[in-house]
Amino acid sequence: MSEPSAPSEPSTRSATNPLPQPATAADTDVVIVGAGPAGLLLGLLLGRLGRRVLLIEREPAPRPGPGNGICPILQPATLGVLGDLGLLPDLVKGTTPVTHGEVIAADTVVAGYSYAELPGAPVDFALPTSIVHLRDVLTEAVRATPGVEIVYEATVHGLPERDGTDDGPRGLLLETAEGIRTLRPSLIVGCDGKRSAVRRMAGISSEITEFRRGYLELRVPMPDFWGGVMRAYFTADGYMLGTPIADDQLLFVWITDETTAGRVADGSLAELVERYASGIPGAADWIRAHTRDRKQVREFPHHIVRPERWVAGNVLLVGDSAHGVHVYGGQGLNLSLQDAACLADAVDEALTAGDTAALRRFEAIRMPFISAFQDMQRIHLAALAERSGQQGGGQGVGHLPEFAPLALGQPELRAALAAAGRRPTRNEG
Repeated sequence: MSEPSAPSEPSTRSATNPLPQPATAADTDVVIVGAGPAGLLLGLLLGRLGRRVLLIEREPAPRPGPGNGICPILQPATLGVLGDLGLLPDLVKGTTPVTHGEVIAADTVVAGYSYAELPGAPVDFALPTSIVHLRDVLTEAVRATPGVEIVYEATVHGLPERDGTDDGPRGLLLETAEGIRTLRPSLIVGCDGKRSAVRRMAGISSEITEFRRGYLELRVPMPDFWGGVMRAYFTADGYMLGTPIADDQLLFVWITDETTAGRVADGSLAELVERYASGIPGAADWIRAHTRDRKQVREFPHHIVRPERWVAGNVLLVGDSAHGVHVYGGQGLNLSLQDAACLADAVDEALTAGDTAALRRFEAIRMPFISAFQDMQRIHLAALAERSGQQGGGQGVGHLPEFAPLALGQPELRAALAAAGRRPTRNEG
């Protein structure tokens, strides 16, 4: 399924647009739609820069609990920002840091890497963390930041034009328990995910590639013999990744072609267990002994989303709203959080200047990098599908993304990432 096709480079439309002042004293500088990790981090950083921010979220206020169980792996570049903000000690609780990784083919370690040996890494590990725990830590930090407010159970009904021009500034029609009102901030930020309503309401067309099947994950208790290692196993029908995650569990991700994934996922649990056991021989006995319930297995669809642009008038897309990616390479949340970290200064500059020039510059630097990453994902996923369909398969070394950009982020933005959490707080309340 796809919306109208879109180019992978920034739009050639007007280089900048004016940013209006908030229409009234009650309107904030920035309204962020979506109080997930990326929206929360952007709101936190903007609040520290003295900006008035309203975060709106359609879901109810979060309650304590395990949540949806999604456990992404935060890379050193992302952890450096969170560490500078003082959030890392809370995030480390209840999980096993990943200190190094191995690539395995035909039962042989053919490549390895260590975060401690990576020049310029702000920390010497990656961190699996519950996305719910990450959200809760960021939410607590946001609530302690003057000038930033979160409103839950809020629905956006439209982005009405403020001056009657197609590419001019927009307001935001918001419904809450108190009724419907129109907000007129300087900037509206869409952090509302791959199926972004803000993107659609702003009239930004996107190319969307949907992967309905092909990704399966299995969770088992963490064995003593595994350690803080991420291991990638190339098999005859794709590759399997084993990594520690939160709550003392070990996660095995299997990425393969859609036909194979569908057949195995829809088959018996015993067949699925044997697929994992044969792909990860070093943990085969553990997998067989500790996989007893179909609930330990989950299947997720994924999307690659490529909008024509990220800036439209006074609307800005961030994270998955701007560039949904497949799970291949494990970069989705990292890219989104790194967007937020780098964009805080750009948004601050744009608000001061009263135009979108700083936002356009970010788009021009970031969009080609993201597009190239998405292209890599498509090529390598297609290669996995072709390889798994070949007679006899084989266990030769497949393709993995380059390690340094995954760990350290986009080269052109590393200085901005390093500085993001260290900015002096302007707003003391």
